[in-house]
Amino acid sequence: MAFQLQLSKPRPPLFDVLTATADDIVKCLESKSVTSRQVVWSYLTQIQTHNIDRAKCYAVLCMDDEDRLMEIADRLDEERRQGHLRGPLHGVPILLKDNIATEGKNLMTTAGSSALVPSSTNNSPLVENLINRGLIIIGKTNMTELCMKGVSGWSPLGWMCQPAYIPKGYRVGEGPRGETSPGGSSTGSAVGVACGFAPISVGTETYGTVATPAAAASLYSLKLTPGSVPMEGILQLTASLDTVSTFGKTALDVALACDALATSSEGPTLASFVSSMEFEDVSVGFVDLKKWRLPAHIQKFGPKYFEQIDREYKQAKDMLRESGVRVFDVWLTPPEEYMVDGMFINSLMRKIMMSQGKNGIERFLQGFNASQARTLEGVIKLHNKWDQIECPEGYCHDQSMLEALIKESKPDHEISKWLEGCKRWASTNGVDRVMAEKGIDVVVCCSDSLFAGVSVAARYPMAEIPLGYIESSGRPYGLQAIAKAHQEPKLVKFMAACERVFPRRRVPDMEACEKARKHLGGWRPRTGWYTPSAPAKFV
Repeated sequence: MAFQLQLSKPRPPLFDVLTATADDIVKCLESKSVTSRQVVWSYLTQIQTHNIDRAKCYAVLCMDDEDRLMEIADRLDEERRQGHLRGPLHGVPILLKDNIATEGKNLMTTAGSSALVPSSTNNSPLVENLINRGLIIIGKTNMTELCMKGVSGWSPLGWMCQPAYIPKGYRVGEGPRGETSPGGSSTGSAVGVACGFAPISVGTETYGTVATPAAAASLYSLKLTPGSVPMEGILQLTASLDTVSTFGKTALDVALACDALATSSEGPTLASFVSSMEFEDVSVGFVDLKKWRLPAHIQKFGPKYFEQIDREYKQAKDMLRESGVRVFDVWLTPPEEYMVDGMFINSLMRKIMMSQGKNGIERFLQGFNASQARTLEGVIKLHNKWDQIECPEGYCHDQSMLEALIKESKPDHEISKWLEGCKRWASTNGVDRVMAEKGIDVVVCCSDSLFAGVSVAARYPMAEIPLGYIESSGRPYGLQAIAKAHQEPKLVKFMAACERVFPRRRVPDMEACEKARKHLGGWRPRTGWYTPSAPAKFV
């Protein structure tokens, strides 16, 4: 088996794929300055140039067939000429995380695991929604294997997805929140958009698995309220908590992408709240960053890092306040200060995830038409058979995380009290309380923090907003914002407000990445079935 993309006639992109937004592309399509065929070709060219060969991003795991993509693009172009538009993003390309089921021999669904090669499945309802609204699914993105095995952003099928803004790439041995980590598990969905492989993408969220890579890729993202979109055909490690998120370069792009995911088109769109945003309509509470940021040993940054974050966090508050946003300081109890059943919140949430992980993986496997494994035990057995592929030094030591899912598995009814305890901390005694006390709509913290756990525990939506770049390395970071369930419009308004007043996001320096990563080659297992010179299409 090999992963390869070779365009029949490579040519330079027709526009700047690093800066172009989905909305930019829509306007170009409307003005007839480009066609969907040309748009798709431009992104395929960027993938062929930088996914493996030059900048070595390793963000895209597999691609649909070139001829099939051109056929789809031509059909959508013809529909546009005839005045039939399926939706606002008609003819726009999109990337999907590889734990979202797609049909076809080229868009194989693997969740990054060799145990799912080969396999066959049908489109998930979410994928059907995207197709029905005219989006073009050009490929699947690299991800942390099975959403939790090994280093964040690594899979045996896609190798180590590299951080978009750290030219030298990931430093082997660094932790999941370290300076050079791209974050995970929705790593490729974030890096792919940042590096110009598609204007928008879809990932899935368990506990910061969208927010963390979005921050590291200087992107906007919007995690939807759990249960608001169909999750059938999607790997959910924790069915009680998991949901879908979108990535984009602007608030409008993530709103448009979320609108395309929705089963129903009734009511105002999320995108409509971007243009209608008035600063005076936005009210936000900022938590005490010193109580929420990650411990120094997790990130291993110097003291200047904390000085910069503190300074720019305050500047963000001041800029929003000066623009007319109502800004308050609020107090939320940090997870290390709140206990349920004798456990601190972080430990309790890990226990919930480990208790539901086995059932989540096996529910996903049962949805395949054909697969080598139908149980988690079967997956582990195949991984052990191919240990050279599945356990490379520095990226994945063994199968212990998967084995722990079997040992710690519990039926859903046994964890209900844990879920209730987490929600009590995050919503009843947390977000709901401060919103009522201050009359605010959104609660905010810095991305380099434990704040994502509040959104997870409360089962509330969350947005990620780019804010700045670490002076010592160029690594991006941002803000995370939480609203109540089904209050995504308030998050969209907050993202739009931030976008208007914060410094403009930078694009990755692809030339610097190319120069600094010449030492990187793909991982070459002795079995010889993986060709690292060009992952992007199963052939």
